[in-house]
Amino acid sequence: MRGLFWILALFASAVGLSLVARYNDGYVLLFIAPKRIELSLTLFAILQVAAFVVLYFFVRAAAYTLRLPDIVRELRAKRKQAHARHALFDAIVGLYEGRYARAERAAREAFNAGEDRALAALIGARAAHLLNQGAMRDQWLDHAIARAQDESARPLLHAALMTRAELLADEHRDTEALAVLGELNRSGARHIAAQRLALKSMTRAGAWEDALKTARQLEEHRAIHPAVTERSRELAYAGLFAAADPPLLRERLRRVPREELHMAPVARTVARGLVSAGLVDEARVVIESVLDEHWDEGLAGLYADCAGAVPGAEIGPFLERCESWRQRHAREPSLLLVLGRLCAIAGLWGKAQAYLEQSIEVRQDARAHVELARVFEGTGRAGDAARHYRMAALLPAGG
Repeated sequence: MRGLFWILALFASAVGLSLVARYNDGYVLLFIAPKRIELSLTLFAILQVAAFVVLYFFVRAAAYTLRLPDIVRELRAKRKQAHARHALFDAIVGLYEGRYARAERAAREAFNAGEDRALAALIGARAAHLLNQGAMRDQWLDHAIARAQDESARPLLHAALMTRAELLADEHRDTEALAVLGELNRSGARHIAAQRLALKSMTRAGAWEDALKTARQLEEHRAIHPAVTERSRELAYAGLFAAADPPLLRERLRRVPREELHMAPVARTVARGLVSAGLVDEARVVIESVLDEHWDEGLAGLYADCAGAVPGAEIGPFLERCESWRQRHAREPSLLLVLGRLCAIAGLWGKAQAYLEQSIEVRQDARAHVELARVFEGTGRAGDAARHYRMAALLPAGG
């Protein structure tokens, strides 16, 4: 529609100009001594328009000619930039394809061309790390951090620090990785990925208090799988309650949150450490508080270990507590096994045999057969003891 309008306007202008030229009797007289030139007004107007057009195009051509070096320079710069972007693209693709040598070469090409140098350096660092080129990786990381700081690109600086921490952790250089993550936190970048990486490095480095704190934060934000949280918490408590002085263990026990201490995996780990340190009474309290709420076979075995660490005359409270649990878990084989062990410790061979035989009746368990064999040894029945030892050998160690 717009084209039709312009065509109509052009024809209307042509008709108007032709009418003006036809009925115009004016003329222009030019005096150039000793001559005079007389032109019609229409021709003079046409010549002026033509002269303006010629002069305009001449000036434009001259200006373009003078700008030609700048245009060529801009064109070359654009080509160089396009080539650098293509190299950066090749580096990213090569990294994800697993062609690490190609990715490193493309990243170096993009870096030398000046295209997103900090990003190119990060790609080169990761490719060099996957090529097991540690010196080259560290050089790339230094370039990335330096360029990010020069360009005042804070996100890229955070990315460079995060990459360095991740690659250090991948080499199990956890202390150095934690130092880099600390620098990252001080710069204001606190995010889930950094906390996950910190949790892994803290666990391997033995920073148990920090690992517990980080695991709780991640659990609060639902940032890791519950199984990972449980395993991290269990490892942390195993480290805290291993090979420590009794006073220190008591202090650490007081600092354990009640809700965590009532988790069976945590309770097992803490109780195991307490029993190893000779803190039987503390371990007993921990185990009983959990088993009063819900049954756990691992804690039941540790409860028997606690009883084994006290004199036989003091087994009575253990037996009473187990009998109270039996009212709720009458056919629980692990509870019957614990009762059998406790009766054996107390020298109640008949009751020990009865409990252990009930446990085996409910579930075939190598541990129950071994305990029953020891009961028979204690009563002088070597043949029955040997038979149950053979039966235990035929069963898996855990049951």
